[in-house]
Amino acid sequence: MSSTSVLTIARSGQSGRLLSARSLSTTAIQAMLVRILGPASSFVIAMLLARWFGAAGSGVLFVALTLVTAISIIAKFGLETGLQRFVGAEQGRNNLSAIIGVYRQSIRISLVLAVLLSGLCVALATPIARAVLDDPAQADVMRLLAVLIVPYTMLGINAAMLKALGSPAWGGFFEAAAWPLVTLGLSGLSIIEGLPSTEAIALAYLLAAVLAAAAAHAAVRSRLPRNTKPLAMPSRVLYTSCISLTGIELINYALLWTPFMLLPALADATEAGLYNVSHRLAAQLGLLMLVVSSITSARFAAHYEQQHFGDLNRLAGRATRTLILLGLPPGIALLLWSEQILAVFGAEFGAASMALRILLIGQLINLATGPVGYLLAMTGHERTLRNILLATMALMLTLAVVLIPTLGAAGAATAAAVAMVFHNLLCTHQVFRRLDLPFLLAFAR
Repeated sequence: MSSTSVLTIARSGQSGRLLSARSLSTTAIQAMLVRILGPASSFVIAMLLARWFGAAGSGVLFVALTLVTAISIIAKFGLETGLQRFVGAEQGRNNLSAIIGVYRQSIRISLVLAVLLSGLCVALATPIARAVLDDPAQADVMRLLAVLIVPYTMLGINAAMLKALGSPAWGGFFEAAAWPLVTLGLSGLSIIEGLPSTEAIALAYLLAAVLAAAAAHAAVRSRLPRNTKPLAMPSRVLYTSCISLTGIELINYALLWTPFMLLPALADATEAGLYNVSHRLAAQLGLLMLVVSSITSARFAAHYEQQHFGDLNRLAGRATRTLILLGLPPGIALLLWSEQILAVFGAEFGAASMALRILLIGQLINLATGPVGYLLAMTGHERTLRNILLATMALMLTLAVVLIPTLGAAGAATAAAVAMVFHNLLCTHQVFRRLDLPFLLAFAR
């Protein structure tokens, strides 16, 4: 993309008024259609791993992946969200030098952190396998996935930059679809040699991340002018914001995956495998929030920066109504046919139907409240959001410890769903109080 294209993006981000209800819905559907390749391929991978290794074996592999992706959040240093906020604000000022500067700073910071954390995890692979996977024999799997931290971190930074530059479809593709699609292809190749091992699957995940990260970086470079001198953001401003955003990302990830990580210890690996499948199915509704927010987040920041509060109000309302419109039909379908859908994974996964229904109800409430967390993050209220997340985490942990030993996967789902609703209600209250938006964003006009 030429510098003229970037200027066009900046001006559209500055005004934001061009994003009508129809435009938002159309863009969201386009981004969702591209992004759905990720969940679809992840669904196939989860199904294959469940059939190859069973609930216990696939549970161990996904626990290791969950740990590694959590560590990569530290390496990304909150810059996935930070890029959308800072680039959105600079688009409002039409400051291309600052946009390029903050992108290069983000790449340098996250790459250094990723290399350091990856090396540490490789060195500690055996004790990590013993402590987290309860199986020191999985140390080789842990080493391969530890190396994954570096390309996975670069993939996330570049995907966020694409969304910030006004390419939500491509950003969503690289964020959610490219890695699992390539992993699925490489896993399929391993079938030629017979039933793949967990080490072969881990290697497939690693190689896929390298290829996806390289492609995403090339896509960003093609959209930035090469004759513009970068202007670095003051380090104090960048670090202060990103420290809070890192905490937010970590707590968000912990809220997402802690119930799953606790299941092997408080119940067993089979319950972890059951929860993993139900969680991944229900999370498809949550993808709608990510897709719509990838379109609106930079605009939220631009509207707030320029004090266009009427536009902020209208965009928040349109985003929430779009989420409800697009999320309700598939949500109802998943609720009605839970058992039939779970049967695709194997007969033993029918026991996850209750967990799936509980998680679906939580996700539907999440969509109905709108992008309240993103509104707080994009308008400089990240500390408030962090405090809400800390309170939510405390509630979720309490519920998980109490419910998982007796209810297993259903208990983990209950803890996750109640925490999600609690979080959204607190964020809704803060958006109403601090941004003067309607308590029910669906009625914002």
